[in-house]
Amino acid sequence: MTELDAYRQEAETLKSQIRDAKKRAADTTLGEVTAREDSLSRIQLRVRRTLRGHLAKIYAMHWASDSRFLVSASQDGKLIVWDAYTTNKIHAIPLRSSWVMTCAYAPSGSFVACGGLDNICSIYSLKTREGNVKVSRELAGHTGYLSCCRFLDDNQIITSSGDMTCSLWDIETGQPNTQFTGHTGDVMSLSLSPDKRTFVSGACDASAKVRNMKLFSSLFSATC
Repeated sequence: MTELDAYRQEAETLKSQIRDAKKRAADTTLGEVTAREDSLSRIQLRVRRTLRGHLAKIYAMHWASDSRFLVSASQDGKLIVWDAYTTNKIHAIPLRSSWVMTCAYAPSGSFVACGGLDNICSIYSLKTREGNVKVSRELAGHTGYLSCCRFLDDNQIITSSGDMTCSLWDIETGQPNTQFTGHTGDVMSLSLSPDKRTFVSGACDASAKVRNMKLFSSLFSATC
């Protein structure tokens, strides 16, 4: 048995254990639980800051891990890094393609990334000694638009695409380490688990697939 076969067998065992645990725990319904809870007071939301600077549609935003800085991607052809406390622009990065659809902030705060209809994930280093931030790596391999990207760390990023796949990339080499297939429609979004060992992808096939970074197949799939 290969290592991959062992992982798949372990995944099937875990799925069976999850199904059994859900059956054992299904002793009530959501309606019955909420009926016993006190009503929540109305939540009042108000604007804390307004960030002004883009000249066209803002397609994506992502917070840095410090919850102070964030990056925004706009079809004005700019990627802007903001200080949300002061509303100041830290960097205004011109993009090769204005048809951007996603952006991401690395957990370290050292890099940002974006992509879109150019089918490329562009990585920018924010720690350059030069005045202007320039692209440090372009990850080309998808045959469809880039819909979402998220950093695992400074050397790994995962992307989803309109080519119905997700890819885990080695940023240093510029090559994909793993390609995740299984969707039958454009993959539109992805989200990492806090421990970054698993992620979920959502697609136009009305399904969401939970995947382990070390497995090619999904742990389980849910159809909406």
